[in-house]
Amino acid sequence: MKKSNFQLIGKPKITKIIFISNKDFVFDKEVSLKISNNVQIAKSMDQQKRESIVTLSFGIFSGENLSEVPFKIDLEIEGCFIWDEELEKNSRLDNLLKQNAPAILYSYLRPIITLITIEANMPPLVIPLLNFSE
Repeated sequence: MKKSNFQLIGKPKITKIIFISNKDFVFDKEVSLKISNNVQIAKSMDQQKRESIVTLSFGIFSGENLSEVPFKIDLEIEGCFIWDEELEKNSRLDNLLKQNAPAILYSYLRPIITLITIEANMPPLVIPLLNFSE
């Protein structure tokens, strides 16, 4: 196995967390998640730097009425990704930035959401894996 020529540099950082709890919500039945996400890609203007900041915005119950859901959460996480010259010449770079980078960031976001729900004294929420290629 060889090292990928597309890498996350350092640790991603959370740039936004908004959590609102519905204290009156009764967990008497299974709740269907309403998830929203958006990906933004900012490439470096410096041609010598092969890097991009990718931001994943993620929400659960964002557009819902708080009285009907257990909570609302909106988060943003961003990471800096770099690649080598060979990959830049290859047509795969766009897919890596639009699909792989958000999937990598999402893997950091999942345990954060679980921890937030636990600390809010709610049943732990382990959000499902998402397919960013669709």
